[in-house]
Amino acid sequence: MKKFYTILLAVISLLNFQFSFAQCSGVSGPNLIGAKGTFSTPFINVNNSASNCTKSGSATYNPIGNVGNALTGCTAAIGSIIPCSDYSYTSKSGGLGPEFTYSLVKTIGDASGGNCLKGDWKGADHTGDGGYFMAVNGAPNAGFSPLFYQIKSIPVCIGTTYEFSAWVLNILPSTSNAAVSGSEPNISFTVNSTIIVTSGPIAYTATPTWVKVSGFFIATTSVVDLQVLNSTEAAIGNDLGLDDISIHVCASNIAVTGPATTVVGDIVIANYVVTDQTASNTWYKWQKSINGGGTFTDVTTGAQAVYSGTTFTLPRNIGMVTTTMNGYKYRLVVSTSQVGLSDPSCLYFNDYTLIVTPPQGGPLPVKLTSFTGHYLNGIAILNWQTSQELNSDHFELFRSYDGIDFASVTKIASAGYSNTIKNYDFQDRIGGSGNVYYRLKQIDINGMENFSPIIKLSLGDESGVNIFPNPFNNNFTVSIASSKATFVTLKINNTSGQLVYSKNINVNKGNNSIVLSNLPSSLKSGVYYLMIANNVINYNIKLQKL
Repeated sequence: MKKFYTILLAVISLLNFQFSFAQCSGVSGPNLIGAKGTFSTPFINVNNSASNCTKSGSATYNPIGNVGNALTGCTAAIGSIIPCSDYSYTSKSGGLGPEFTYSLVKTIGDASGGNCLKGDWKGADHTGDGGYFMAVNGAPNAGFSPLFYQIKSIPVCIGTTYEFSAWVLNILPSTSNAAVSGSEPNISFTVNSTIIVTSGPIAYTATPTWVKVSGFFIATTSVVDLQVLNSTEAAIGNDLGLDDISIHVCASNIAVTGPATTVVGDIVIANYVVTDQTASNTWYKWQKSINGGGTFTDVTTGAQAVYSGTTFTLPRNIGMVTTTMNGYKYRLVVSTSQVGLSDPSCLYFNDYTLIVTPPQGGPLPVKLTSFTGHYLNGIAILNWQTSQELNSDHFELFRSYDGIDFASVTKIASAGYSNTIKNYDFQDRIGGSGNVYYRLKQIDINGMENFSPIIKLSLGDESGVNIFPNPFNNNFTVSIASSKATFVTLKINNTSGQLVYSKNINVNKGNNSIVLSNLPSSLKSGVYYLMIANNVINYNIKLQKL
């Protein structure tokens, strides 16, 4: 009976995956679950009451802060998108020995040994960034509830296709006497009690190896429950790790074509080609951002397009270009319904950015290499640097409290003609709370103008790290609150864990803002993991490039 059950689940999983793959070949949108599915803050925090042998920091397998807090129990009414488990949580020495138990850990063991939660297990969080994962001693599904993890009441859009994925780990090494064929972890993922995909037996390996399990579903209700179930009758050896659970809108692929640069006075038209294998995202609207993607406002309320096969094309007439439009973004948003156009869980989008040059079409009069700022004791300190200036007359600094309406703060004379690095600064005395935005306008001798990207500073006592916008197109801003002058290391890894970008950033005491605009061309559209760290800060976030 066990063998038949396992084969049946595997067949269902295969059929489900093949059918779903045909339904979803576009680009995925942001993760609807976010940190709630990645076992990271603010939903998982350090359990300071865990046994010292699990978190003493004496070895690589028991680092300080190694154990996270328990999940909520699933039997209670816990609200929307809250991870829960009815397995027994443990943070004690030997606590993962019994079946039907789990813990949340950064590492359970490595080549140097294992910690006292379960000394023979090996594994660390999937992304390798010091986050947590769920370590489970799976109970046999006969006599125990097979459900060991779920997220209830995830808002979705009826008729929209979603991509689901998670990473699973067999945390019992192949060298263990308990690593018996037929006892491998085998788990199923269901949405509203319907199996979406089954992992199949996760093989024993000498080195811990995460395996991605993914599938797709079309929402038939406005909320769904995601459940993870043990699909094996085995007890001994049924030990697993679970991490990085995600649900994404399986969205249309929207390609945008338009001139890479435009000249003042040009009439610009950008073409958006929407490809959708299901031809289900028929509703669309236009949005515009005048602050470099910081915020978008609707230009239209919504309309329906007609597919030709699996595609439709929409031109956007931007009109005559002026210097103030440099950096403006024009976004097409699509969804399965008009209501869905206003719900992030139901839509996908892509945008086009205007890059405006002087009317002669020649090089920009000023090459701005950096524009940064930090806030301390009621003063916003702005710094910028140029590597070249041709016919440059002056800079004008603008301030905004909403990132949309900007007012002039001051004008500062520029070098005029220079082939060497020039540094500029200005101190803006300002109080209050919340955020303040700044941008520069460069004016040359002939009256031509160009705008810089926007930076955002936090006022008051706000602390920590902030990234905006996310998702981003060509650049994003890093905001860092620091208690002293120091530096941080910023790293961007792809989903395979490969380092694709690294930069050391000097920060001042107070709230800092740095624009990252010279990103490598190898940074293609997709999901990345960004880490900012020094001896005080350890910030990790998933970052999406459009």
